[in-house]
Amino acid sequence: MKERDRLHVPHSPVRYDDKRTSNPNFGGGVVGNGTAAVARNVQRLRADRGLTLAVLAERSGVAKGTISELERGRGNPTVETLFALAYALDATLADLVEEEPPAGVQIVRAAERPPIPGQPLDARLLQRSRHTHVAVETYDFSLHANSDHHAKAHRPGTREHAYVLSGEADVGPESAHVRLGPGDYANYPADVPHVYRSAEGAQLFLIMLVPTTTPPSP
Repeated sequence: MKERDRLHVPHSPVRYDDKRTSNPNFGGGVVGNGTAAVARNVQRLRADRGLTLAVLAERSGVAKGTISELERGRGNPTVETLFALAYALDATLADLVEEEPPAGVQIVRAAERPPIPGQPLDARLLQRSRHTHVAVETYDFSLHANSDHHAKAHRPGTREHAYVLSGEADVGPESAHVRLGPGDYANYPADVPHVYRSAEGAQLFLIMLVPTTTPPSP
């Protein structure tokens, strides 16, 4: 079995058909220049993988029409839609929403890069930097009350570092997740199915280390 095929775990039969793609007045989602970045990135990644719209729709569970609208820059997707596309493209959320970083000092103000809303959580990409063998992605996650998000496995060798700013959250592999409170920190493998869960809601600072090359087999 090819490595890429192993990463594409069977998707849910739920079809993501984000009505915001046809209604610009529908609240939330990616806004401003972020919409253009998503359009460019989805188009580029789909072409790089050699996938048709139909194949990407089948793998992700996102409606073909929704993907087409996103690639035209007309979409305003939720975080669930972007997660579904990212998994199907063997990519991360940052791969889809990242804009070209400016040269020199990079500052992200509180009013910039608004969170991408979703049912279980809101995700805000703060920064992504690339190094020789790894990409470092930094996020601000807001888990909603009674949230229970089950994330699929990322690229082999990926690890996440979670620091809780407020509230309590369960994070980590589905078979070995831990509960963290304010000021608590944990790091864990994210190349297996993992969870983000909170009963009362929580704010997380999350760093994801994603290998840019596949690690050698032990």
